[in-house]
Amino acid sequence: MSVSVMVLDDEFIILEGMSSFPWERYGCQLVATAQNGQEGLEKMEEFQPDLVFTDIRMPKMDGISFAAEARKIKKNVRIVFLTGYDSFEYAQEAIRVGGSDYLLKPMNFRKLDELLQRLCGEIEKENEVNSYYRDLKKTFEKEIPYIRSKLVSDLLHGRIRDRNDLERQMDAVNLRIQKYICIAITRENAHAQKDNSWPEQFAFLNIGDEIFREYCRNVLCEYDDMNLQFGFILLFDPEDPEKHCMEQATAGTEKLQKVAQELIHYRICIGVSSVWKENDRVHEAYLEACHACSQSIYLGENTIVHYSDLDDVLWQNYEITDGQKQRLLMKIYSGQTAETEKEIREMFSEAGENLENCKYMAMDLLVACMKYPFLCRIKCAIQEKEYDFSFLQDGIKVIGNSESVEEIIQYLSKSFSLLTRQNHQDTEERYQHVVKRITEYLNEHYMENLTLDSIADEFHMSRTYVSRLLRRYAGKSFLKILVDIRMEEARKMILEGKYKMYEIAERVGYNDFSYFIQAFKKKYGVTPNEYRRSV
Repeated sequence: MSVSVMVLDDEFIILEGMSSFPWERYGCQLVATAQNGQEGLEKMEEFQPDLVFTDIRMPKMDGISFAAEARKIKKNVRIVFLTGYDSFEYAQEAIRVGGSDYLLKPMNFRKLDELLQRLCGEIEKENEVNSYYRDLKKTFEKEIPYIRSKLVSDLLHGRIRDRNDLERQMDAVNLRIQKYICIAITRENAHAQKDNSWPEQFAFLNIGDEIFREYCRNVLCEYDDMNLQFGFILLFDPEDPEKHCMEQATAGTEKLQKVAQELIHYRICIGVSSVWKENDRVHEAYLEACHACSQSIYLGENTIVHYSDLDDVLWQNYEITDGQKQRLLMKIYSGQTAETEKEIREMFSEAGENLENCKYMAMDLLVACMKYPFLCRIKCAIQEKEYDFSFLQDGIKVIGNSESVEEIIQYLSKSFSLLTRQNHQDTEERYQHVVKRITEYLNEHYMENLTLDSIADEFHMSRTYVSRLLRRYAGKSFLKILVDIRMEEARKMILEGKYKMYEIAERVGYNDFSYFIQAFKKKYGVTPNEYRRSV
């Protein structure tokens, strides 16, 4: 990409000279010329040049006034002031108020050459960075539908904990959630169906999206393939009355039920939540919809159930979301004892003092914790460990007999801390074993041309990871360990007296004899020959 240039000067000779300058030699293109600042601004608007050469003293508008206005049009434009010796101080002042540089008239082409090389280099680097961010923005914009669908899934399943993080993510995809209703939909006998094909699921999502848009401001949706359930979030304007929102949601679900049966022969059960306003509590609203949907088994086929119509006891029900479980289990299996207890206390603080609900939650956590190592879809260290789950198995009895929520929290904290320490201990032993194997390899191959990269390749790790392991568990850098091994072997050979010094250097891996001498002296304080004479 060439650098675009514009020249402003009221002297025809200067303008003609600059016009005939070999700009292409510097990767530049002269796109416009002007004889005063006013004309220059018009062409600045039209051509958007990267670099401008402008005389300071011109009729109608001088160079400094032009520069101030030009930066409003293009903030990062480079401006070089042209001036005579009689205006030298004026030029220096112009530089202080935002010019990139100045050139004295008559022009010195050597200085122009140096100036162009520097400024063009800066502009090209800046253009590369800007181009990178433009491409990144285009890529992001293309991915917005996927990012938005991922955000919808995280909202429905309670995976986003921090409200500020949620606001940032919603801003990034231009999403506003101010008043909403969640809807959970399951297909009758979905688990028994053998034709749960993605095209049908996709078709149903599109039908639902199209229908619900007739009844609300916007619609968000996802398909949960784990539970074979469709989730919709119907968005309303904040000033819409709650009664109106519920009426619209009801009308939309009734129409969807009818259309789904006619078009794709889906008989569906629908659960409708209450009207909510808090954008960080979507997962709670969705749980309402799921509870309502689950009641369809008692009410017959092809039903629509509103959470507000259920027995009051369900209003006190509480369930740990998949997102909360995942955060807790990650902390347990990564050895974060303090964070694990903190996470447990936050979970149960949200549940209140309802002892029966807390018992259900605690048992749910125990089962999830025992299942977690076996749910990994890739082969990893978690699967290879033999965990002692006996304390978790005993937990059902302990929790069932608990007389307070605090008693449950203390038991879970103690049990999970044992598991985190067990996991952490196994991890430490595994790391120490890896470092031992690396050290043994260095002792066997010290005479070869070893590098940190070659060791990383040998042990299928990154060089950074190998370096960190050695520093933490061996207390030395890779190079220090290798040099110590080589120097010790060299010292033994010197004592044997069988080899010449250059032969010893080669046998311990040094092709540069002078470097071998320096390394030996640094290690033992004397040269190899001095060491031989001293023993």
